[in-house]
Amino acid sequence: MTAKSIPSAAWKVRSLFAIVLLTGLFACAPSTRAPSPAKTRSTLAYASTYVAIGASDAFGIGTPDPDRQSWPTILAELLGPQVHLVNLGIPGEVVSQALVMEVPVALASNPNIVTVWLAVNDLADGVSLAQYSQSLRSLLTSLRRGTHAQIFVGNIPDLTLLPHFSGYDPTGLEGEVNQWNMAIAAICSEVGVHLVDIHAAWADLAEHPEYISSDGFHPSAEGARQLAHYFDDAITAASAA
Repeated sequence: MTAKSIPSAAWKVRSLFAIVLLTGLFACAPSTRAPSPAKTRSTLAYASTYVAIGASDAFGIGTPDPDRQSWPTILAELLGPQVHLVNLGIPGEVVSQALVMEVPVALASNPNIVTVWLAVNDLADGVSLAQYSQSLRSLLTSLRRGTHAQIFVGNIPDLTLLPHFSGYDPTGLEGEVNQWNMAIAAICSEVGVHLVDIHAAWADLAEHPEYISSDGFHPSAEGARQLAHYFDDAITAASAA
């Protein structure tokens, strides 16, 4: 998730740098860090590849150590030591941008598991639900057709529980979130991917302010760990089905 006020020239430069890394180092790295000289592509062996498509929450903004504390990094650890993480999270990204900038790298990574958590930026930036739905459907369809991966899509948490949205009309915001989540669920069912109900899982967010960083918007290190467990639970349930 990324508030509209977060992206700046500095973040754009950082995002461009991240894209360079994604198309180079991440193709052969075991995590979000480049491999040591002692470990080259020929000596690394992975049981599976996990690709995270997302925005600043996937990047790790809100945590003290984004490289090690982002929720995709934690999820990769939960999935096992032989999981190759390709974290494509770019701050400020909306679904239409991820379709162009992240999906091609995801397809080239030949993933076994893909997570997608992109919606809040679109909603906050005034993207219409119709446009968002079209872009999300295209993104998920591309992943379904171009990979054999299991795909897990997170919906929108209750934004009325986040301090960043305290100035919004709670009734109107709640209704909009519910409308978007219904659309996300319908698209997941239509395309044949797994919905991860973050909205339901984080219903107790108001009782756990430690899950949100000091900016009142992004997940903290504790919140990132919770998110990783929500996705891990969904992956485990899908594997057992």
